[in-house]
Amino acid sequence: MSKAPSYGQYCPLSMAAEILCTRWTMLVMRELVFGYTSFNDISRGVPRMSRSLLSNRLKELTNAGIVKKTESASHNQTRYTLTPAGKALSKVVFSMADWAQEWLRIEPALEDFDSDHLMWNIRHKANPHPALPNPFIIHFFLYDQTSKRQNSWLIFEGDQVDLCIIDRDFDVDMQITVAAKTLARIYLGRSDLDEAMANGDLEVFGEEKYTRLLPELLGRSRLANIPIQPEELRASVRRA
Repeated sequence: MSKAPSYGQYCPLSMAAEILCTRWTMLVMRELVFGYTSFNDISRGVPRMSRSLLSNRLKELTNAGIVKKTESASHNQTRYTLTPAGKALSKVVFSMADWAQEWLRIEPALEDFDSDHLMWNIRHKANPHPALPNPFIIHFFLYDQTSKRQNSWLIFEGDQVDLCIIDRDFDVDMQITVAAKTLARIYLGRSDLDEAMANGDLEVFGEEKYTRLLPELLGRSRLANIPIQPEELRASVRRA
């Protein structure tokens, strides 16, 4: 792989940009900051990124001293973890996300976003509850998606939550029917869950003793509580 061109500036910002501002790199960093260490888990957080490109980006971050690659011969597993320099970048990752939540219009992104990534994030923020039976399964039906991406299952088992996108004839305890765009807005704090349920934008089916726990079970993005600037002040993402 050829070496990326330099900005040719004796400037810490330009040096950081040479490492971090290639396509997908900051999203890979986001997954590492969230604590994902296996190649497959990192890949699930960037589902539209090819696995070969992900491999290249992880190699670049490793060569830069931001990521440490560890291989276990006994278990045939490879782990990617942040070095001290990489951990120090967590505040950069969070600051960029905070700025975007406050200052960007998200509507253009909702026209072409990956619902698989949304469900992966929801799984990450889901909260087990002691009142749930074990296991407890929530079926999400995203009616505005293609048939391949319409169905997902959150599986609460003990203190763990897993995500499945393959129908294994689950014994479902709760079903949620909603547009992926609506669910994304709720997750990011741009729409209210109770309001969406009241006006029928999100429908919940199941025993009332469990459905009333939904706000606690789903959780929301850490960005959801960030105040949003007035519409006329916000910037836009322009997409071709």
